Amino acid sequence: MNGNGINIKRRTNHMGIFGRIKDIAAADVHRLLDQVEDPVSMAKYYIRQLEEQIDKVRAALEVQIAAEQQFDVLIARTIQVVDKRSRQAKLAVDRGEEDIAKLAIQEKLHHAKLHQTYMEQREAIRQQMEALREELGRLIDLRRELNDKLTFLMARMNAAAALRATARTVPAIDAGRISRGFDQMEQKIMRLEASTLAYQAVGQPTSRLTDWSEQDEVQAELDSLKAARQSS
Repeated sequence: MNGNGINIKRRTNHMGIFGRIKDIAAADVHRLLDQVEDPVSMAKYYIRQLEEQIDKVRAALEVQIAAEQQFDVLIARTIQVVDKRSRQAKLAVDRGEEDIAKLAIQEKLHHAKLHQTYMEQREAIRQQMEALREELGRLIDLRRELNDKLTFLMARMNAAAALRATARTVPAIDAGRISRGFDQMEQKIMRLEASTLAYQAVGQPTSRLTDWSEQDEVQAELDSLKAARQSS
């Protein structure tokens, strides 16, 4: 292998290496975008790309429409020339002007071939236009679908943001702390009840002593009354 072949091979290897590096870098960029960008921003980015593609298809369709119109004009002109040269050839034959008749026939055949070529080219353009219209319709439907999904996605994002904001502003309920609080109150009530019972237990003997003292006085008064009645 000569030196030029070696250089070409090296350049090819280098291009392959650079291509792989470029692919790896692009993949890293996409991963970073997935990590950094929020879903709504990414959805809007994809919709913008889709709209750019729609604009390109529309521009291509406009070019094809203009080309079709140009071929319509060319086809109409060739038909006129063919008809005109046909009449001229007939008239020249009637007059015995063979050379003029040959020129007219030659011009007629030339424009007849042009007419056939223009018809074929216009048909190819119309097929391309039909394909572009189908592609444009598909892209427009896809854009409508993505916009609907974007609206739904934004509603979900807003709802999630509202829930997150509410969770931040409203403190979380600590069930354990509340349960411990009720236990403490119950213990306080139990201690209060025990204290009351203890107080009542201490006060009962004094009450009984008071009752006994009154009974003695009543009995003494009764005995005194009986003795007085008996002596009288």
